[in-house]
Amino acid sequence: MEVKISAVGDKGVLELVALFQWLRSERQLAGQVRPEYKPAGPEDLSTGVLDVVSIAVGSGGVAVALAQSLTAWLKSRRPAVEFTITLPDGSTYRLGLTDEAAAQAAPIIAELLRQTSIGRGGGGAGE
Repeated sequence: MEVKISAVGDKGVLELVALFQWLRSERQLAGQVRPEYKPAGPEDLSTGVLDVVSIAVGSGGVAVALAQSLTAWLKSRRPAVEFTITLPDGSTYRLGLTDEAAAQAAPIIAELLRQTSIGRGGGGAGE
């Protein structure tokens, strides 16, 4: 099961690159994080632009690590960022977080991931 994260706003691509680098450096998420690129337009000089960060969250431990890491990353952003999370069941949540709200993001994100895992028979965080 994969969770997909995309950034929103003018600085979205830069924030998404920073998030990708952050998550990829997390030991608990090793090998679980991959970039997805959208094709470059005719005026672009690159071969593609980072569009989505995908994280494989097949076990509850990875989901918890993702929630904690994402929360730490959000706390480190100045100014606050806005992004969307798309869960494996296709449901999408748009989150705009201020500094204060970032501190409370981990349990919310973990619960979204847990509910999706239970809905697919994954057993949640107790796997």
